[in-house]
Amino acid sequence: MAATVLITGANGFIGSHTALLFESLGHKIVPLDIVPRSRDLSLLPIKSQSHELDVTDTRAFTDLCRKEKITHIFHAAHPRRDEDPKVLDFCLQAMRNILETAKEMNLQRVVFSSSGALYGQLRKKDHSLVREDDPVAIYPTYFYRSAKILGEWLGDFYSQHRGVSFVALRFSSVYGPGLGRGIPLELKKGILGQKCRPFLTRLPDDPVFVNDVAEAVRLACFCERPLSRAYNIAFDQSYSEKELEQVIRKALPEISFEIGKHPHAATVGAHRDRDLLDITLAKKELGFAPRYDLESGISEIAEWLRNHRERLA
Repeated sequence: MAATVLITGANGFIGSHTALLFESLGHKIVPLDIVPRSRDLSLLPIKSQSHELDVTDTRAFTDLCRKEKITHIFHAAHPRRDEDPKVLDFCLQAMRNILETAKEMNLQRVVFSSSGALYGQLRKKDHSLVREDDPVAIYPTYFYRSAKILGEWLGDFYSQHRGVSFVALRFSSVYGPGLGRGIPLELKKGILGQKCRPFLTRLPDDPVFVNDVAEAVRLACFCERPLSRAYNIAFDQSYSEKELEQVIRKALPEISFEIGKHPHAATVGAHRDRDLLDITLAKKELGFAPRYDLESGISEIAEWLRNHRERLA
Protein backbone atom coordinates (compact mmCIF):
# COMPACT_ATOMS: atom_id res chain seq x y z
CA MET A 1 0.00 0.00 0.00
CA ALA A 2 1.31 3.45 -0.89
CA ALA A 3 2.44 5.74 1.92
CA THR A 4 0.72 9.01 2.77
CA VAL A 5 2.87 11.13 5.05
CA LEU A 6 1.46 13.99 7.09
CA ILE A 7 4.08 16.63 7.92
CA THR A 8 3.36 19.04 10.77
CA GLY A 9 5.27 22.30 10.66
CA ALA A 10 5.49 21.67 6.92
CA ASN A 11 6.10 25.34 6.12
CA GLY A 12 9.07 25.59 8.45
CA PHE A 13 12.69 24.99 7.53
CA ILE A 14 13.06 21.25 8.18
CA GLY A 15 9.43 20.56 7.23
CA SER A 16 9.79 22.33 3.86
CA HIS A 17 12.96 20.51 2.85
CA THR A 18 11.50 17.17 3.97
CA ALA A 19 8.36 17.84 1.95
CA LEU A 20 10.50 18.62 -1.09
CA LEU A 21 12.46 15.37 -0.76
CA PHE A 22 9.36 13.22 -0.24
CA GLU A 23 7.64 14.81 -3.25
CA SER A 24 10.70 14.24 -5.42
CA LEU A 25 10.59 10.54 -4.50
CA GLY A 26 6.93 10.21 -5.43
CA HIS A 27 5.45 9.98 -1.93
CA LYS A 28 2.08 11.55 -1.24
CA ILE A 29 2.44 14.21 1.44
CA VAL A 30 -0.12 16.12 3.47
CA PRO A 31 1.60 19.33 4.60
CA LEU A 32 0.16 20.98 7.71
CA ASP A 33 0.97 24.35 9.29
CA ILE A 34 -0.65 27.46 10.75
CA VAL A 35 1.77 29.93 9.18
CA PRO A 36 2.77 30.40 5.52
CA ARG A 37 6.25 29.65 4.25
CA SER A 38 8.76 32.44 4.52
CA ARG A 39 9.61 34.27 1.31
CA ASP A 40 12.93 32.42 1.12
CA LEU A 41 11.49 28.94 1.71
CA SER A 42 8.76 29.69 -0.84
CA LEU A 43 11.52 29.54 -3.46
CA LEU A 44 11.70 25.76 -2.95
CA PRO A 45 9.74 24.01 -5.74
CA ILE A 46 7.21 22.28 -3.45
CA LYS A 47 3.97 21.43 -5.27
CA SER A 48 1.65 20.20 -2.50
CA GLN A 49 -0.55 22.88 -0.95
CA SER A 50 -0.37 23.17 2.82
CA HIS A 51 -3.43 22.73 5.01
CA GLU A 52 -3.86 25.65 7.39
CA LEU A 53 -4.68 23.73 10.54
CA ASP A 54 -3.51 23.78 14.15
CA VAL A 55 -2.23 20.38 15.23
CA THR A 56 -3.56 21.09 18.74
CA ASP A 57 -7.13 21.20 17.34
CA THR A 58 -8.04 17.61 18.16
CA ARG A 59 -11.17 17.19 16.03
CA ALA A 60 -9.85 19.01 12.95
CA PHE A 61 -6.54 17.15 13.09
CA THR A 62 -8.15 13.72 13.52
CA ASP A 63 -10.68 14.39 10.76
CA LEU A 64 -7.92 15.40 8.33
CA CYS A 65 -5.88 12.27 9.09
CA ARG A 66 -8.90 10.06 8.47
CA LYS A 67 -9.92 11.89 5.32
CA GLU A 68 -6.43 11.67 3.80
CA LYS A 69 -5.87 8.08 5.01
CA ILE A 70 -2.56 8.98 6.64
CA THR A 71 -0.04 6.15 7.09
CA HIS A 72 2.93 8.06 8.60
CA ILE A 73 3.46 11.31 10.49
CA PHE A 74 6.58 13.45 10.64
CA HIS A 75 6.07 15.88 13.52
CA ALA A 76 8.21 18.98 12.99
CA ALA A 77 5.83 21.64 14.32
CA HIS A 78 7.07 23.76 17.20
CA PRO A 79 6.03 27.18 18.48
CA ARG A 80 8.38 30.16 18.63
CA ARG A 81 11.37 29.49 20.85
CA ASP A 82 10.08 31.75 23.59
CA GLU A 83 10.91 31.23 27.23
CA ASP A 84 7.24 30.84 28.08
CA PRO A 85 5.46 27.85 29.70
CA LYS A 86 2.89 28.04 26.88
CA VAL A 87 5.51 26.33 24.71
CA LEU A 88 5.02 23.19 26.81
CA ASP A 89 1.23 23.47 26.58
CA PHE A 90 1.42 23.44 22.78
CA CYS A 91 3.90 20.57 22.63
CA LEU A 92 1.89 18.43 25.04
CA GLN A 93 -1.40 18.86 23.20
CA ALA A 94 0.12 18.48 19.74
CA MET A 95 1.97 15.30 20.64
CA ARG A 96 -1.06 13.84 22.42
CA ASN A 97 -3.24 14.40 19.34
CA ILE A 98 -0.62 12.84 17.08
CA LEU A 99 -0.04 9.79 19.26
CA GLU A 100 -3.75 9.18 19.93
CA THR A 101 -4.42 9.37 16.20
CA ALA A 102 -1.51 7.03 15.50
CA LYS A 103 -2.92 4.53 18.01
CA GLU A 104 -6.51 4.71 16.71
CA MET A 105 -5.54 4.53 13.02
CA ASN A 106 -2.71 2.04 13.57
CA LEU A 107 -0.27 4.24 11.68
CA GLN A 108 2.94 2.68 10.47
CA ARG A 109 5.21 5.21 12.18
CA VAL A 110 5.47 8.57 13.92
CA VAL A 111 8.83 10.35 13.52
CA PHE A 112 9.50 13.24 15.89
CA SER A 113 11.80 16.16 15.08
CA SER A 114 13.75 16.27 18.34
CA SER A 115 17.05 18.01 19.00
CA GLY A 116 20.56 17.62 20.34
CA ALA A 117 19.50 20.44 22.68
CA LEU A 118 17.96 17.65 24.75
CA TYR A 119 21.46 16.88 26.09
CA GLY A 120 21.82 20.38 27.52
CA GLN A 121 25.38 21.14 28.67
CA LEU A 122 26.56 17.54 28.61
CA ARG A 123 30.36 17.53 28.69
CA LYS A 124 31.80 14.08 29.32
CA LYS A 125 34.87 13.57 31.48
CA ASP A 126 36.55 11.40 28.86
CA HIS A 127 35.64 13.88 26.06
CA SER A 128 33.93 11.09 24.11
CA LEU A 129 30.99 11.68 21.77
CA VAL A 130 27.47 11.98 23.17
CA ARG A 131 25.47 8.77 22.77
CA GLU A 132 21.70 8.37 22.85
CA ASP A 133 21.80 6.48 26.16
CA ASP A 134 24.07 8.92 28.01
CA PRO A 135 22.43 10.21 31.22
CA VAL A 136 21.46 13.87 31.13
CA ALA A 137 20.34 16.30 33.80
CA ILE A 138 16.55 16.39 34.15
CA TYR A 139 16.51 19.95 35.45
CA PRO A 140 15.07 22.42 32.91
CA THR A 141 17.46 24.91 31.36
CA TYR A 142 15.21 26.47 28.74
CA PHE A 143 11.78 25.61 27.38
CA TYR A 144 12.86 24.44 23.92
CA ARG A 145 14.93 21.68 25.52
CA SER A 146 12.15 20.84 27.97
CA ALA A 147 9.67 20.59 25.10
CA LYS A 148 11.83 18.06 23.26
CA ILE A 149 12.23 15.98 26.43
CA LEU A 150 8.46 16.05 26.92
CA GLY A 151 7.80 15.04 23.31
CA GLU A 152 10.18 12.10 23.48
CA TRP A 153 8.79 10.98 26.83
CA LEU A 154 5.24 10.89 25.50
CA GLY A 155 6.32 9.12 22.33
CA ASP A 156 8.20 6.50 24.30
CA PHE A 157 5.20 5.99 26.60
CA TYR A 158 2.87 5.38 23.65
CA SER A 159 5.45 3.08 22.10
CA GLN A 160 5.80 0.99 25.25
CA HIS A 161 2.16 0.98 26.37
CA ARG A 162 -0.05 1.78 23.37
CA GLY A 163 1.68 -0.02 20.51
CA VAL A 164 2.58 3.13 18.54
CA SER A 165 5.68 2.91 16.34
CA PHE A 166 7.57 6.03 17.42
CA VAL A 167 11.11 7.25 16.83
CA ALA A 168 12.81 10.55 17.68
CA LEU A 169 15.59 12.12 15.65
CA ARG A 170 17.91 14.36 17.68
CA PHE A 171 19.27 16.85 15.18
CA SER A 172 22.44 18.80 15.71
CA SER A 173 22.77 22.35 14.33
CA VAL A 174 20.79 22.15 11.07
CA TYR A 175 21.63 24.57 8.25
CA GLY A 176 20.82 24.97 4.58
CA PRO A 177 19.09 27.17 1.97
CA GLY A 178 16.23 29.26 3.27
CA LEU A 179 17.03 29.12 6.98
CA GLY A 180 16.19 32.48 8.52
CA ARG A 181 18.89 32.44 11.16
CA GLY A 182 22.49 31.38 11.73
CA ILE A 183 24.97 30.78 8.92
CA PRO A 184 22.47 30.84 5.99
CA LEU A 185 20.94 34.13 7.10
CA GLU A 186 24.36 35.73 7.53
CA LEU A 187 25.52 34.54 4.10
CA LYS A 188 22.33 35.94 2.60
CA LYS A 189 23.19 39.30 4.16
CA GLY A 190 26.68 39.04 2.74
CA ILE A 191 25.60 38.36 -0.83
CA LEU A 192 23.19 41.32 -0.58
CA GLY A 193 26.05 43.58 0.48
CA GLN A 194 25.03 43.82 4.13
CA LYS A 195 27.08 43.23 7.26
CA CYS A 196 27.84 39.51 7.43
CA ARG A 197 28.94 37.69 10.61
CA PRO A 198 28.38 33.91 10.32
CA PHE A 199 28.91 31.86 13.48
CA LEU A 200 28.92 28.32 14.86
CA THR A 201 26.41 27.34 17.54
CA ARG A 202 29.12 25.88 19.78
CA LEU A 203 32.88 25.31 19.64
CA PRO A 204 33.65 22.93 18.12
CA ASP A 205 30.37 22.26 16.29
CA ASP A 206 28.89 19.35 14.32
CA PRO A 207 26.41 21.06 11.96
CA VAL A 208 24.28 18.86 9.70
CA PHE A 209 23.03 19.94 6.28
CA VAL A 210 19.27 19.97 5.81
CA ASN A 211 19.33 17.52 2.88
CA ASP A 212 20.92 14.94 5.18
CA VAL A 213 18.28 15.70 7.81
CA ALA A 214 15.46 15.12 5.30
CA GLU A 215 17.08 11.84 4.27
CA ALA A 216 17.26 10.78 7.93
CA VAL A 217 13.53 11.46 8.23
CA ARG A 218 12.88 9.31 5.17
CA LEU A 219 14.95 6.45 6.57
CA ALA A 220 13.20 6.66 9.95
CA CYS A 221 9.75 6.70 8.33
CA PHE A 222 10.22 3.70 6.12
CA CYS A 223 12.83 1.51 7.82
CA GLU A 224 11.33 -1.95 8.28
CA ARG A 225 13.78 -3.33 10.82
CA PRO A 226 13.27 -2.84 14.59
CA LEU A 227 14.33 0.64 15.65
CA SER A 228 15.71 2.20 18.80
CA ARG A 229 13.67 4.97 20.44
CA ALA A 230 15.97 7.83 19.38
CA TYR A 231 18.89 8.60 17.05
CA ASN A 232 21.47 11.35 16.91
CA ILE A 233 21.62 13.02 13.49
CA ALA A 234 24.71 15.12 12.78
CA PHE A 235 27.70 15.20 10.47
CA ASP A 236 30.35 12.82 11.67
CA GLN A 237 33.02 15.50 12.08
CA SER A 238 33.62 18.62 14.15
CA TYR A 239 34.38 22.06 12.78
CA SER A 240 36.15 25.12 14.13
CA GLU A 241 35.66 28.82 13.40
CA LYS A 242 38.79 28.75 11.24
CA GLU A 243 37.40 25.95 9.10
CA LEU A 244 34.09 27.81 8.75
CA GLU A 245 35.96 30.89 7.57
CA GLN A 246 37.95 28.86 5.03
CA VAL A 247 34.95 27.16 3.42
CA ILE A 248 33.01 30.43 3.17
CA ARG A 249 35.95 32.21 1.52
CA LYS A 250 36.18 29.36 -0.99
CA ALA A 251 32.45 29.18 -1.73
CA LEU A 252 31.71 32.92 -1.66
CA PRO A 253 34.91 34.82 -2.45
CA GLU A 254 32.87 37.85 -3.53
CA ILE A 255 31.42 38.66 -0.09
CA SER A 256 32.93 40.54 2.82
CA PHE A 257 32.49 38.93 6.24
CA GLU A 258 34.01 38.19 9.61
CA ILE A 259 33.25 35.28 11.93
CA GLY A 260 30.81 36.34 14.63
CA LYS A 261 29.38 34.92 17.83
CA HIS A 262 25.99 33.41 18.63
CA PRO A 263 23.72 36.39 19.37
CA HIS A 264 22.39 34.66 22.48
CA ALA A 265 25.65 33.06 23.59
CA ALA A 266 25.23 34.24 27.16
CA THR A 267 21.69 32.84 27.53
CA VAL A 268 20.24 30.08 25.37
CA GLY A 269 23.53 29.55 23.56
CA ALA A 270 25.21 28.57 26.79
CA HIS A 271 22.68 25.78 27.33
CA ARG A 272 23.76 24.14 24.07
CA ASP A 273 27.43 23.92 24.98
CA ARG A 274 27.62 20.13 24.76
CA ASP A 275 30.03 17.59 23.38
CA LEU A 276 29.62 16.40 19.80
CA LEU A 277 26.99 13.80 18.87
CA ASP A 278 27.80 10.16 18.16
CA ILE A 279 25.85 8.99 15.08
CA THR A 280 27.03 5.36 15.18
CA LEU A 281 23.56 4.07 16.07
CA ALA A 282 21.89 5.92 13.20
CA LYS A 283 24.48 4.55 10.79
CA LYS A 284 24.03 0.99 12.03
CA GLU A 285 20.24 0.80 12.37
CA LEU A 286 18.92 3.40 9.92
CA GLY A 287 21.66 3.18 7.34
CA PHE A 288 22.20 6.92 7.76
CA ALA A 289 25.24 8.18 5.86
CA PRO A 290 25.53 11.99 5.76
CA ARG A 291 26.74 13.22 2.37
CA TYR A 292 27.31 16.92 3.02
CA ASP A 293 30.39 18.06 4.88
CA LEU A 294 30.67 21.74 5.75
CA GLU A 295 32.37 22.62 2.47
CA SER A 296 29.74 20.99 0.26
CA GLY A 297 26.92 22.34 2.43
CA ILE A 298 28.16 25.92 2.24
CA SER A 299 28.70 25.49 -1.51
CA GLU A 300 25.05 24.44 -1.89
CA ILE A 301 23.93 27.54 0.02
CA ALA A 302 26.21 29.74 -2.09
CA GLU A 303 24.77 28.39 -5.33
CA TRP A 304 21.22 28.86 -4.07
CA LEU A 305 21.94 32.44 -3.00
CA ARG A 306 23.43 33.33 -6.38
CA ASN A 307 20.55 31.71 -8.26
CA HIS A 308 17.95 33.63 -6.24
CA ARG A 309 19.81 36.85 -5.48
CA GLU A 310 17.26 39.16 -7.11
CA ARG A 311 14.27 37.54 -5.44
CA LEU A 312 16.02 37.41 -2.07
CA ALA A 313 16.65 41.13 -2.25
